[in-house]
Amino acid sequence: MELTRYLQFVQRWWWLMVLGLTLGALSGYGVSHLLTPVYRSTATLLVNQTQVPGTIAYNDILTSERLTKTYRELITKRPVLEQVIEEQGLTMLPDELEKMVDVAVVRDTQLLRLSVEHEDPQQAQVLANTIAYAFIESNTEDWLSQPGSVSVVEVGELPGSPVKPRSTLNTALAALAGLAIAIGVALLFEYLDDTVKTAEDLETTGLVALGGVARFPRPRTEAESLMVGSQHRSSAAEAYKVLRTNVQFSTLDRPGQTLLVTSANPGEGKTTTVANLALAIAQTGKRVVAVDSDLRRPNLHKLFGLSNTGGLTSALLSKEASLDGYVQSTQFENLTVLTSGPLPPNPSELLSSHRLDAVLETLKRQADVVVFDSPPALAVADASILASKVDGTILVVDSGKTRVDALRRACETLGRSKTKVLGGILNKLSPKGRGYYYYHYYYGTAEDGSRPRRRRRRRPWRRATEPAR
Repeated sequence: MELTRYLQFVQRWWWLMVLGLTLGALSGYGVSHLLTPVYRSTATLLVNQTQVPGTIAYNDILTSERLTKTYRELITKRPVLEQVIEEQGLTMLPDELEKMVDVAVVRDTQLLRLSVEHEDPQQAQVLANTIAYAFIESNTEDWLSQPGSVSVVEVGELPGSPVKPRSTLNTALAALAGLAIAIGVALLFEYLDDTVKTAEDLETTGLVALGGVARFPRPRTEAESLMVGSQHRSSAAEAYKVLRTNVQFSTLDRPGQTLLVTSANPGEGKTTTVANLALAIAQTGKRVVAVDSDLRRPNLHKLFGLSNTGGLTSALLSKEASLDGYVQSTQFENLTVLTSGPLPPNPSELLSSHRLDAVLETLKRQADVVVFDSPPALAVADASILASKVDGTILVVDSGKTRVDALRRACETLGRSKTKVLGGILNKLSPKGRGYYYYHYYYGTAEDGSRPRRRRRRRPWRRATEPAR
């Protein structure tokens, strides 16, 4: 399970990782080429100490090794460096020259490697050899007491390529640094992101996941939002049918049941969910009435192409018990719609009236299932008022947009009305995201459970005269 979460993390943020890797590599490569190249020339010296000429004893080897370490320090001292500066006519100080020189002892040997780095390759070679011979000359003088002989084993050669900057290494390190920064930024966003994306996130608020609907392209017309009523099979239509089944299980399929569909915030797709859920229930042979109780921004009549001159507000203001003339038929069998009607100046007070109870009882007698569309639970008090009058409430959650805190507060607000919150539906899921189960598996499934053959897509390069297979 942890491996799956890591893979999902990479799948979500791979573009940022690639961007960080690319920017880091380009930055390292660019900076490396802006730096001045530095060349290195190395001369090798041999330190030798013998007590008896022509004979090398073990003590001589030990003494030579100790002298090697001593000479490593003496080479970069001021007397030698001043002599080199004087011979070459340099304008630098001994301390500046010392920073260019590096002396290293070859382990378990009597050898010294004297390296000089300079921006001019020829100058690096000259300085390496000059320092080596200047030290040998100083070693033969009396003030050094001639503790051992030093000879040049290998003179410094003219370097052909710079040792600094290392473009390949710098590019690789900068790329890794960019990748690390990108991963850190992604982890920070993941930590700060408190939106609901999965069924597990939904359950942290106390809601049961009733289903998930994948994001589908924006419909060109309002009627195209009725995915369940379309003759073309789609994963969204199958998802609404799964939602219908889960809702029936949650309500135990009681007759005359009333459902409220709301959301925590505006724009989370509750009206589309109401229309498709009502249509999916109607396809099972039950009589369904979809009621647009959003008396502030009604949209249900637009989806079904109905008039909104009379509706719920007209029925609430009317003294007659009958709803004839207000409940409108649709092109779908077993499905009728009670639109919102003219918008009132006091929606909350109108929904709190006892007249709504009478209208609700009339709707129960006329239909098997009544589905209400209400304003968002956190925006106004209309949803809480309606929730107290229905059998169950469903919350629509916009995947990746609805925050956990907002959804939790919506549940608490609805909980004060003593309503039964059946669960939530994850809406606008990304098919490639980590959200609730994507119903692509059910796409195109026939009624008998068999999977129909998919139509072969015509290749653009296939000639029109070629017979179809």
